Amino acid sequence: MTKSDRDLKAEVTAFTERLVDTCSTVLGESVEFAVNVGPAGATNQHITINQADALGIALKVDGDIVFRMVVSYKCGWHPDQHFFAVEGSSFIIRIEDVNEPILHFDYVRNAGNTVPVSHINVHAHRDELVFALMKASSGRGKARARASGAGKIPRISTLHIPQGGHRFRPSIEDVFEMMIQEFGIDRSADALDAIQNGRSEFRSIQVSAAVSDDPAAAARALERLGYKVRAPTPAALPRVDRLTRY
Repeated sequence: MTKSDRDLKAEVTAFTERLVDTCSTVLGESVEFAVNVGPAGATNQHITINQADALGIALKVDGDIVFRMVVSYKCGWHPDQHFFAVEGSSFIIRIEDVNEPILHFDYVRNAGNTVPVSHINVHAHRDELVFALMKASSGRGKARARASGAGKIPRISTLHIPQGGHRFRPSIEDVFEMMIQEFGIDRSADALDAIQNGRSEFRSIQVSAAVSDDPAAAARALERLGYKVRAPTPAALPRVDRLTRY
């Protein structure tokens, strides 16, 4: 069954409402998001979600804004057209009044073979790692080697660190908890409950999606737990692109 563009907007709007609830509950103050619909009738209809404040969501420490989190999602129909999927997401952490971020969590569904579909960029400086980047001789390392030969020092922020692929990437709840535990940002009394609830929902959705990547493995796991599983005819094949892509 093919869904309509209106249905897609409704599903993304419901997702945005849950996002608003999570962020507002964690921080103890209202956080708003804007939903922008792509061209009506387009072959690949998509909808983007961004926080309403262009500067990013304010993250405070002892009442003062210390960090900003810039959030964006790009949503579209899952290939089988039965539900919407996140085609890309980005969570950027930067220090207030500093343009360059310190952390950059990205998911790009159709990343090709150039970067991990889910990865983190760390904007920092460390001599030994920079030296290693300059010595790299394959993949993106070739471009870095050419740049270093021209007198340009590689930046650690260009290093893409894999983060669990399509299914097991970090969620916004993971980023919030990291900011609470590692940087001590202000949070509401209900913050950790909201984080756990949101994370549980996200991971349940991802487990369901992972089942479709390798139904036979999922059936074997269920049978070990005592479930009776009957394979359809023809049986669904594993989605190699999802199982092997880093």
